[in-house]
Amino acid sequence: MLSPEVLAEQVMGYVVWASELIPTLNPSSKKSYSVAILPQGPHFYTGLLQAAGYLLLNNQKKNLLILSQQSDDKKNILIDTIDYGPIIGQTWKNSATKINSIVRSIGAKKWLFQQKPLSDQIDFQIPFFRVIIGNEKLLHISIGDNISQIQIKKLWLWIHNHINQYNVVILTNIELSKSMKSKKSEEQDQIAKIIQTKSQSTPLLTTFQQILALQKKKPEIIAYVNPGDFGKTKSLTTRYICAVW
Repeated sequence: MLSPEVLAEQVMGYVVWASELIPTLNPSSKKSYSVAILPQGPHFYTGLLQAAGYLLLNNQKKNLLILSQQSDDKKNILIDTIDYGPIIGQTWKNSATKINSIVRSIGAKKWLFQQKPLSDQIDFQIPFFRVIIGNEKLLHISIGDNISQIQIKKLWLWIHNHINQYNVVILTNIELSKSMKSKKSEEQDQIAKIIQTKSQSTPLLTTFQQILALQKKKPEIIAYVNPGDFGKTKSLTTRYICAVW
């Protein structure tokens, strides 16, 4: 496994590549966004998408909220209490007072012990947000697969009330309903429908959709990858996407 420092060097390559391939990242036309949906997967498939998402986030905001989904505690929301770093001279940690306040606000549980699958999600992201946006504060909230609608509502209301302070990254891959041969534009329409339609959503996407509804905005799909195009099984329904608003 490569060290975060080595990955940080690779990130710069992804930044250059993304800037060349994605017109919306051109400085003359670049807009600033507060929320990004980014994929979970090997850098080979997702590095460009990760770089694009972080490049489009508002680099004036120094607080980053990462939302993920977990099955370790399916009926609860977990607040990450792990200290990350130092990575390239920076450490990210939250005070007990701040964590306890969020726990009370959204009815979450503190994630007290390092669970590798969850911490790996953040380790994978560190080179990107460290190099590209240089955030000073990091908050990681992981949503159980089977949390209640009441819990989801508390979470998205908390995010809505604090969106001016945070860039929000939602880590999720998109699953198409079935393997299908279609034009790129048709498949992109299907992906757009999935991320905007509550009936087809996971709790993580439901949270995203509720934030969209409150802000009265529509997500913009910047790019996506079909792993089947890179020698993997052609019948794969997983898609890696970068979408922002």
